Amino acid sequence: MDQNLQQLNPEDSEIKQPQVYQILRQAILSEQLKPGERLVERKLAMQLGVSRTPVREAIRKLESEGLLKHIPRKGVVVARLSPQEAWEIYHIRAVLEGLAARLAAEWITAKELEHLEKLIAEMEKAVETKDLNYLNELNSQFNEAVYGAAKSPRLKQMISNLYDYIVSFARVGYSLPGRIQEVLAEHRALFEAIKKGDVEEAERVARKHVERSCESYFVRRALAEQEDAERLKKSRNYPHL
Repeated sequence: MDQNLQQLNPEDSEIKQPQVYQILRQAILSEQLKPGERLVERKLAMQLGVSRTPVREAIRKLESEGLLKHIPRKGVVVARLSPQEAWEIYHIRAVLEGLAARLAAEWITAKELEHLEKLIAEMEKAVETKDLNYLNELNSQFNEAVYGAAKSPRLKQMISNLYDYIVSFARVGYSLPGRIQEVLAEHRALFEAIKKGDVEEAERVARKHVERSCESYFVRRALAEQEDAERLKKSRNYPHL
């Protein structure tokens, strides 16, 4: 494994284990560490500049979350998220984000509305230039602004527990033709509903946005699997000399 994982400060002994866990978790969800890739405790410890103990604890925690799995005679590998798990995450997210949008429409301040409007304008520029990395960043900022406007710290925390998955899924969906334009339109519709204080419409639009994101994710995933199968078929049919 030769990924460029962030170095830790070995003097920060009190926060080593949480740091290792966060770095590995983010590397898995961003696919720096790819499904099926084997994790070697000793190599990770050397690469991160820590002892093997915080790496071992982080691996155990990630196994309990289902992000890693132990395979006999192979060791610990990065797990591939099943379609059922992805579906479950999307549908939980739809309910939570619908509630967040509903509360935001009721409690948002003028300053928060202004911030949302500026983010929409920046999104329009990112879509025009097809800057997907910046669009993904703006999408995260927009969602965070809505969660904050809901004035419900507990709800925000519940959404945050799923957020790394959400960002990872969004990258997959954005690759579909026309999807980034749809995302922009969906965010603008949500902004308008929140601006009007229409709690029912805000919740409906937010849930529909997540449902459309779910559809896009599974379409792109199916296309990727089809492409992989076709590549495998070609490699098998290729006349090796």
